[in-house]
Amino acid sequence: MLKLLHLNNAKWECSFLGEQALLLTSAVGDDTAIEVIHSSTYMLNHANIFGMVDIIPAYQSIALVYDRLLESLDQEISRIESQISDKSITMPDPAKHRLPVCYEMGLDWKAVEDHTGLPKDAIIKYHLNGNYIIAMMGFIPGFIYLSGLDKKIHCPRRENPRIEIPAGAVGIGGSQAGMYSLKSPGGWQIIGQTPHSFFNPREIPPVKVKAGDRCVFERITEAEFRKIREGVNHDR
Repeated sequence: MLKLLHLNNAKWECSFLGEQALLLTSAVGDDTAIEVIHSSTYMLNHANIFGMVDIIPAYQSIALVYDRLLESLDQEISRIESQISDKSITMPDPAKHRLPVCYEMGLDWKAVEDHTGLPKDAIIKYHLNGNYIIAMMGFIPGFIYLSGLDKKIHCPRRENPRIEIPAGAVGIGGSQAGMYSLKSPGGWQIIGQTPHSFFNPREIPPVKVKAGDRCVFERITEAEFRKIREGVNHDR
């Protein structure tokens, strides 16, 4: 069952996601969808909605997780709309994260060059010049999905995913850029590696970035990579 919810001057399709969660799906289908998702997430985070314990944004939707069994859709929608209808919230400027990347440590250069028809240096240039927004987090802790990848270097995922991709791998998956904070299986085309990670289980919170933040890539050499990595490992 679907119902309409009004939030942040936009219409959302609202449906149950099990017994203790709601799924809000945005009707915005253009390039502004990500901004609407993130501003709405910020608004929900600053509302006092009964029983809501987590808010998880994605590309076209937001999951709302509760610590109670949900009632009817009409009642839950009414609770949300009553808490936010008269709120005026100014979002802070997004955080910007600089990610040094050693492109010499890429694993899939031939595949990306063959698909795009571009030489390695041109691909690196387009990758460095992207206007990146963290669209969402997942599928493992600290993995970032980035919108803003130049269309000239869009590249499909590998037909055969790797069993293991190193922590810090920077890749292309279709129209997205991304970064693995942990060693993991994966099917993205890996074009470099960063010595940084966005996940540290010893810290609170363990993930230091959030959807809506900006990212900038900066090129480094293998020697610079090793030096930064040694410093990161020493700090931990």
